[in-house]
Order: sequence, then C-alpha cells, then structure tokens
Amino acid sequence: MSEQNQIYLTEKKNIPESVQGFAKLPSANRFDSGEFEPPTPEQIKALRQMLGMSQNDLAKLVGVTWNAKKGSTAVRKWETAVGKPEYRVIRYAEWRGLLVHAGVVAKF
Repeated sequence: MSEQNQIYLTEKKNIPESVQGFAKLPSANRFDSGEFEPPTPEQIKALRQMLGMSQNDLAKLVGVTWNAKKGSTAVRKWETAVGKPEYRVIRYAEWRGLLVHAGVVAKF
C-alpha cells in the first residue's frame, strides 16, 4: 500500500477518514464506467455516520421505508455484514443519491 493510501484509508475495510475520501473509492465511479463496485456495508455505515445521519435520515433521503420507532429495515440490511442472511446490496441510485447529498460526486 502506498504512503498516500495509508493516510487516506483507515486499516479497517477501506473506510475513508473523511467524506471526501469516498470520491477515491470504486463505489464513487459511475455505474456505466465499468469500474463501479458496490460499497461495502461498512462504507455505507461510515459515510452515514460521518454525515451525522441516522438510519431513518438516510431512508428519508433516498426514499425507502422507515419507521420512527423501529428505524429502516432497508438501511439496516445495507449495513449488515456480507454473507449474513439479512444482508442486501444497496441499489446504485440510492448510493449515488447519498454521494450527491454528501458532496462527494456532483451528479448522478
């Protein structure tokens, strides 16, 4: 790993240290670029937390269901570890919407 990447990423699962660091991840590429990779559950959770958002805030932003008392099942599943039965990949449009909201990318 290069010296630059050691500064940019934490040691845990390629989590950027700042919101703008997400721009360097494959998940920030356009879907049609051929270089897009879905974000990991840890990356989704890290970006949401860096933005100071709750799971319900994220659900409202991207238009998935949420419950004031129970939270959002969709967001919870996006943040569940890969391989667990509850895990679900976040759809590209929802992820891209979060990146746009965060100022990581300019448009869809």
